[in-house]
Amino acid sequence: MTEPRAYLNGSMIPFSDAKLAVTDLGIVYGASITEVVRTFAHRLFKLDEHIDRLFSALDYVFIEPALEKAELKEVCESVVEHNSKLLPSEQDLGLTIFITAGHNLPYLGLTELETCQTPTVCVHTFPLAFELWDSKYMTGQHLMRAKGQQLNANIFDPRIKSRSRIHLYRADKQVRMQEPKASALLFDQSGFVSETTIGNFYLVKDDVIQSPRPENILGGISQMMVVHLAKQLGIRYEETDISENDILDANEALTSSTAYCLMPVTRFGDHVISDGLPGPVFQKLISAWSQMVGVDIVQQAQHRGEARRNAPS
Repeated sequence: MTEPRAYLNGSMIPFSDAKLAVTDLGIVYGASITEVVRTFAHRLFKLDEHIDRLFSALDYVFIEPALEKAELKEVCESVVEHNSKLLPSEQDLGLTIFITAGHNLPYLGLTELETCQTPTVCVHTFPLAFELWDSKYMTGQHLMRAKGQQLNANIFDPRIKSRSRIHLYRADKQVRMQEPKASALLFDQSGFVSETTIGNFYLVKDDVIQSPRPENILGGISQMMVVHLAKQLGIRYEETDISENDILDANEALTSSTAYCLMPVTRFGDHVISDGLPGPVFQKLISAWSQMVGVDIVQQAQHRGEARRNAPS
């Protein structure tokens, strides 16, 4: 098979056949838990940690996983093993896992139960879109304060990674109406920084890395790497409340996310951070990260981003 494979409800199928019914609660309610994992040199990175977080989230929203952890891990590795063979050796994959609550039975004309008890399980991959962020390793990214707030924990725990993410979609849309190349930074109901729409946020002040308090954010697998690397490099790391003024006073700002790993922030609103250039703490962390995974993260992104932009359409 020359087409990528996907796993859907017990079967390996061509990616183009992986479709959800309009009656699926993932569509009807956004009742879906998800994880995105990436590969380095075609090997999945921190897969166990992603699966552990997935299962914790499933428990929180009362969705049965349908597969055991070991079974799901085997599915993920099988999908990547096949699909990575269709790519150049220097290209890497993102892998998406999502599990929905199944079908909405009233939409099927059934009224005995409110919802189906059989979840939908899907695993698929995609080539990492390095061209979306390759230049930002050198120039940094632009963040702007979102008008909307982070999820209120009294309504839904912000530490859960679900696909009920319309508030994040709206936040980026609003920001990009003002500045097309910027991304949203969300604050919580107390006025402190929480996270971006796709990753965790950090400040560097006087050689200390600061991140928002863990109860107010989705704890990232990449964030775990930042903590680990900071300890390895002898850089102090602390969790604290971060205000807008703290960002303006920072020496550096960073974000982390599965696909791009770590990215400098060189502008917040109209304010320039770190003289508009990636700072030394970013350089130390990304270098150590590259060494750990055996791939030059920045170089790979630059080479593959340029190749994808120049590829025939």
